[in-house]
Amino acid sequence: MNVILGLVAIVVGLLVAAYGTRGFFLLLPVFGFVVGFLLGGQVVTELFGDGLFATAIGWLLGFVVGLGFAVLAGLWWWAAVAILFGVVGYEVGSGVLIALGLDPGFVTAVAGVLVGVGLAVLAIALDAPTLLVAAVTAFGGAAYAVAGLFLVFRQVTVDALQEGPIGSLEGHTLGLIVWLVLGAVAFGFQYVDTRRRAIEGIDRSRYLVG
Repeated sequence: MNVILGLVAIVVGLLVAAYGTRGFFLLLPVFGFVVGFLLGGQVVTELFGDGLFATAIGWLLGFVVGLGFAVLAGLWWWAAVAILFGVVGYEVGSGVLIALGLDPGFVTAVAGVLVGVGLAVLAIALDAPTLLVAAVTAFGGAAYAVAGLFLVFRQVTVDALQEGPIGSLEGHTLGLIVWLVLGAVAFGFQYVDTRRRAIEGIDRSRYLVG
């Protein structure tokens, strides 16, 4: 199970990190499913005290919630924006504190909610500009990719994912560094790719007009 979940997280995370702006509408439902799947499993763990995805109920609810997130993200633009920015913001806000050694609890939850709501409101207020989408998808995707990598090599456990992809890296300073570097590289790649496509679009429009 570790390897399967890890590989899925790596593939989806890298795709979102590298092509978050280019394939926003196509990749977001996939990212929404992964996020919802993990969230559904976490709910079952909190309610029954079982390990993450240790029971069939956890898998079933994870699949249902993931499917719901994927459908919302695919059909409704603002739901997609809220899911992406809200979830990534929460994971960053709470996960960074947990990864730095703060015990999960009220403070980390409040930090996650504040960052998540703040990012979602900012995205809606600014009409989700390209650079904001690039930054959130780059670092959000990178977080899942690094957590998946550590999961595959058994450096973290499935249960550790209850604290989110970043929180699961608690005690792994190298993991946090890799996340930040990978996120920065992915953001740079998206920025260059976006600029190149914009220039190509201008050149083509001039050619058509001329």
